[in-house]
Amino acid sequence: MKSLWKTILDGLTYKDLAGKRQPRSYTIITGLILLLLLMAGSLAGLNRYLLMSRVLATPVSVSLTTQATETVETEPPASIRPEDRTPYGCPTDSADWSFTPTYISENYKVVQPACVYQGLENTIAWALAVREGYSRAEATQQLGLTEMPMRQMKTVPIPANAKGLATVPVSFIPPNPDFTEWRINENGEAAVTYALRGCFRTSTVVGNRLEIWGGDYPVICIVMEDAENTHIVYSLNGHTYTSTATPTRSFLLFGYLSDGYWVWLGTQDDPKLEITDPQANANERLTIATMYDSYPWDAKWMMNTYHLIMQPPPENWQTMTDENEKQAILNGLSVNPNGATP
Repeated sequence: MKSLWKTILDGLTYKDLAGKRQPRSYTIITGLILLLLLMAGSLAGLNRYLLMSRVLATPVSVSLTTQATETVETEPPASIRPEDRTPYGCPTDSADWSFTPTYISENYKVVQPACVYQGLENTIAWALAVREGYSRAEATQQLGLTEMPMRQMKTVPIPANAKGLATVPVSFIPPNPDFTEWRINENGEAAVTYALRGCFRTSTVVGNRLEIWGGDYPVICIVMEDAENTHIVYSLNGHTYTSTATPTRSFLLFGYLSDGYWVWLGTQDDPKLEITDPQANANERLTIATMYDSYPWDAKWMMNTYHLIMQPPPENWQTMTDENEKQAILNGLSVNPNGATP
């Protein structure tokens, strides 16, 4: 054993003229390489832990308390047919799609083929447009839709973490066709980005029986809305009002109808997460979207894909804080029995 140890020691070190042992050059280099590898591995592990702890926190924090016991009653699917938006050869029957779980969620899955998402993007573009100064009617016309791609739901059933179902309360935007809003930062720039958070079938196979619990929507997708705006400008019937806003992440639900078309079912009431670190938030958003075979959707994407740019907000929008103007807008929205307050 002593001979073996001496052989190893002689291979790693040598004796100088004073008889003291010194490490050989390749021993020092090898040690430095091992140290760097150890540090890199530790940093990678820490980054993964921090990322996954936040990613996992997103779906877990949804309030899932009420079990769904009945099929949701919804309006009959409308004929919404934007021209030339469905890729040739892409299956439009959701029964032909495959759903693959990811390592962060068993419930929210990746849909294949990826061309399916192109139909969803049509409705995402509409949601972005109405956040960027297009009235509901203008956005509908610009995107070649026959009506607004949204449904006014009170609740939507989604899978719960315990592999059951939960009924999630949702809210919806005011459907007045002339209502206009801008979600902008202090410089008056568009500040809303969407990213896919996964999809799921709204049916469950129990034994040899198929139980359908999603109403008219065989597939629902969850989309993150990162509204990093500091202001919201509202406009209706010649009245304008500006309010401040806290950058917030919300979760939107989109339901599949048929023939490649989707509708916005509402925004989950909970969770709503305050955005405190925009750069970290953007990194996480990109990571999650990529994981679901997608990418973030923002103003630049809408301009490149649909050639729609943000409408300019009113001049001096920062000063339009008259409460009387706000009340006039609320009164205008309430005229429509289906309207809602901003």
